[in-house]
Parts: sequence; C-alpha cells; structure tokens
Amino acid sequence: MSARAKKGRVAGGSLVMSLDPAAIMVPKRIGFFFEDKAVALGRMMAVDGQRDPIKVTRLLPSKSVEDCIAEGKAPWQLVVGMHRLQGCILEGIDVLAIEVSGKTEDLEEFEASENMHRRDVGPLERAKFTGVLAAVARARLARDHGEDLNQQQIAIKARWARVDTREDKLDPAVDQETEDTRGTMHRVYGWRESAAEAMGVSIDVVKRDVLLFRQIIEPFPELVESLAKHPIVGSNAKALREIARVQKVDTRRKVIEALLADPALSADQALVAAGVALAKQEPLDPTEKFKNAIVGNWDRLKHRKMQFIPTFAGLLTRPQALAMKEAVELRLSELGDGDA
Repeated sequence: MSARAKKGRVAGGSLVMSLDPAAIMVPKRIGFFFEDKAVALGRMMAVDGQRDPIKVTRLLPSKSVEDCIAEGKAPWQLVVGMHRLQGCILEGIDVLAIEVSGKTEDLEEFEASENMHRRDVGPLERAKFTGVLAAVARARLARDHGEDLNQQQIAIKARWARVDTREDKLDPAVDQETEDTRGTMHRVYGWRESAAEAMGVSIDVVKRDVLLFRQIIEPFPELVESLAKHPIVGSNAKALREIARVQKVDTRRKVIEALLADPALSADQALVAAGVALAKQEPLDPTEKFKNAIVGNWDRLKHRKMQFIPTFAGLLTRPQALAMKEAVELRLSELGDGDA
C-alpha cells in the first residue's frame, strides 16, 4: 500500500485529497455495484479527470495515516463513491476524496441521501436508500428526544408479519408506513410537502419505495442486487410492484427465484411459474420471449450501445441487412435533423 496523498481545494473551498485507492477500505454498502458503470467512469476520469470527489472517513482516528500504512492497514474507509473508486482502481490512478466524519448512522445517511437523488438510480436501489434514510431518521429522533426505538422497530416488524399472515391487508400497511416515514422526515429535516416533492420524496414516491423495501428488499437481502440487474424486470418499477404485491413471503421468493433462473422471463411469466397467476393465452409468435430479452438487454448496454452496433450488423444476412437499412431510414425520417 502506497503512502501517497496530495491535498488541494475544489469549488466551494472543501479540502480534497488525492489518495491511493489501496488505502481505502470498502465496507458493506447500501447501494448496488454495476461493473460496467465503474469501467465507464474510470475511463472518463482517466481522460477528463475526476470532477466529483468521493467521500471517505478515517478508519482508525487514533492512529496517524503513516502508522496505519506502516502496519499494512487501510487508514480510510469509503462513505460515498464506490463506482468512482473502482473506476480509479481499474485505471491505476489516484482517487480524489473529501474527508467526512460521524457515527455509523451518520455515514449511512451520507450514502443514502446522496444516492437517493441520482437520476439513474433504479427502483430497487432507490427504495433501499429510502428505507435506510428513514431508519436513520427514526434512530436520530429516538436519540435526540428519548423515544423508544426498540418499541418502534418491534411495532414495524409486527405490522409486516401480520401482512404476511394476511391478518392485515397490504395497502393499509403501506399507507400507514408511508405516513410514518413522511412524518419522521418532516421532524428530522423540516421538509414540508413542497420541499419534499422538490427533493424527489413526494408521498407517491415514498409509498412506492415503502412497498418495495418492505416486500422485496427487507425479506430477500441476498437476492435483491441480482434482481435489480435482471434485464427484463430489474429496472421495471411497475413489474417490481406487481411482485411486491404478492402477499405471502414464500410465494414472493418463488417469483424472484424464477426470474433469477431465467434472464428472459417477464414478471407475468414468473408469477405464473410460481402459481400466483393463470397463464395468459400463448402469443401467436413463439419467439416473443426472445424479442423481449433483446429489448431489455439493449437498455442494459447503456454507454456501449454505439460500440455494439457494428457487431450486431455483422450478424445479419444480406436480406436482413436490407430490411434493417429500410427500418433505419424510416427511423431517421421520424427523428428529423434536429435530434441527436
């Protein structure tokens, strides 16, 4: 592990350090990791420089950075910026970082709040951040006002246990927790309705997040990240909510496991496979499933779509290439000259 670390300032006057990525320990994260994103960010930072520093905290505050390195221990712990850090590791470059400090729940709040408002965050990851932020807010209220956090947690667990056993209905439980979450956020952050909506946490958004958090993320922590990467369902908020509305936890697990076993499966097909719904009439086109898989995986390519186009063209026969040419010309006429 290298001891190199340079200091400088970024916009706003914050002190920023240039650190060896090997000096930063990565703890268990709230968010998910997407390798393609790390690769893309690493290449961009290697070419254009790192515009946005990551956040780190001192892992062993009682020891100097030099002593930690001499003992072979990482002096820093990552708080925010997993993909940027991994991108720098892949490119073999130092990473720019800002030091933050606080208790464990404060550091979790840093990660949750910063990631909640990213435009590209998927529905499951966003719901996870909302759930963690709400838990941190409840803990802060309990600490500051002498409230019994254990009793709150017991009441929440009991509520969702009753939903699972069908003693309580799902919708009222979601509504109740949504109101509790919004009330907690208001007490901690002072957000009024208009401010909450501006921050992307309107009541409808929180309701969707609560449903996914309590019905998918919390019961199946070992499956959530893989589900989020499913090419058909992972980014489909509507499909995920349909799965979350399956009330029995064991049945919900069967639906998710069916999806993870088949990347080309839709939510409707997984619900049928788990015995939740009756099979719909078989489509006239027996290749419909494969077409859906191509469409879903196309979105997963993200920044690599342009690179893949020549490869895809190489798969076409002459008749297919001519048909593709006609389709492309029609599409260009629809887009017009002004569209990128």
